[in-house]
Amino acid sequence: MSAIKVLLLYPGSLWGGAWATRPVVKPELVSLYGFLRRHEIAVDVLDLEAELGNPAVGEQAEFLRRAEALIAGREFDVAALSCWSSLQYSAAVAVAERVRRLRPAAVIVVGGYHVSARAEDFTYEGSPFNWAVAGEAEHALLKVVEAVEHGDHDGSSCRALQGTPLALIAENVPDYRIYPYTKEGLAGLPVSLGRGCPYHCASCVSQPGQTGWRTYEPAVALALLDGLAALKPKLIEVTDPTFGYDNLWRTPVLEKLSETYRRAVPIVVTARPDHLTRADLDGMYAGLLRLRLDLDTLARDLIERLAIAPFPTRYVEHALDIARYANAKGLPGELRVVFGQPGETRATAAETLDRLEELVDSLPNASLALRATSWAYFPDGAPGVSAEAAASRFGAVIAHPEWWKETVSSREAATAVVPSRDLAGEAPGSDAYRRARFDAIAAKLEAKLTAESKRLARSHESVGSAAEDVPHGFWHSTR
Repeated sequence: MSAIKVLLLYPGSLWGGAWATRPVVKPELVSLYGFLRRHEIAVDVLDLEAELGNPAVGEQAEFLRRAEALIAGREFDVAALSCWSSLQYSAAVAVAERVRRLRPAAVIVVGGYHVSARAEDFTYEGSPFNWAVAGEAEHALLKVVEAVEHGDHDGSSCRALQGTPLALIAENVPDYRIYPYTKEGLAGLPVSLGRGCPYHCASCVSQPGQTGWRTYEPAVALALLDGLAALKPKLIEVTDPTFGYDNLWRTPVLEKLSETYRRAVPIVVTARPDHLTRADLDGMYAGLLRLRLDLDTLARDLIERLAIAPFPTRYVEHALDIARYANAKGLPGELRVVFGQPGETRATAAETLDRLEELVDSLPNASLALRATSWAYFPDGAPGVSAEAAASRFGAVIAHPEWWKETVSSREAATAVVPSRDLAGEAPGSDAYRRARFDAIAAKLEAKLTAESKRLARSHESVGSAAEDVPHGFWHSTR
């Protein structure tokens, strides 16, 4: 057992409020905690968001006072802070400054998506951090612990360290049972079945440079889900940007879920339509999954401008077919679109709204609700979507290009965007160009939701085989 004691510290968000609030159990901390334990490192966790909640406006000083008292009660040699996204940045810096005051000799490490995107926000002169870890943190943090064990306490500057990928094998599966904040019956347990993301989305809120996609083998992923179900949460949320990007992985996982999964605990997954088939939706229905279908946008010009898909018309038609079929099956969940991305114009917003309205009007009933969000600027959320690139390409205005350093509402500042020259007359963050019409379309769909879908249960189970092409579905063929 190493003599070095590590404290994993989640700082919460000073200015993010409810927008930044995450589940009590955070997958990246579960992985780090178990990894260090397996390497015989004494490790503890202090999640300030779980302990205190994110502060409301005007309560930041009290939050930090209480946070400092909690930190003072812990013993550690290394404090490893999670700056999971830009929303945690100001809290990470403020908490690190208090750790430095309380434990001058401690080594302070920071990692997370924001570190990977903006390392310079942590390596400045006078920084309270000793190490800034970009990329995956498990092996990097172990390396820091070993360095400290050999006497490296250099605090003269913040050094950058590139993490190496963790092998997604059975021995590295996160053990939720030993994580201090896990208990039976939680409202939800989030889990990552893979790492990396194959997409380049302007609407990405997390770290960009994580290319590719890899995951645990199907049998290992299924065992992980089964272990979570044994903890009896109200639901399990798979946090991967897309559920099973590779159909050679997705198909056997869905087949096994429909056979053996503990059905008292539903699973929520997120997916993009361009990598889903009707057969996938059949599997999701059989496995009692809930689907968040990220349509992104249905405007072909915008899809092309942002390189969302190589064939915009094909993307849109397939997305609408998947949406229709999911509703025909009675698969519960929601359709999600993003407005105000760089390059959005009145015409592209109108095209998305037109296609949504056509979809809603074509449905005799529905099981997927309709949700929209306004695009929020995160640093380097995708290639070419910096403040400068958005301005030069589209005439976009990002009013707060470093909002994570400001003492203002994170949500208001991050969404204070004028997406294009065409919308230059709108105030930053205004959604007046689409709000009224979208709300009317969403209300129209809401009125068609089945009673089961409003409870987030699957619909049409009593219909049986009478429906063509949609086993246990309500409609006839949509082909």
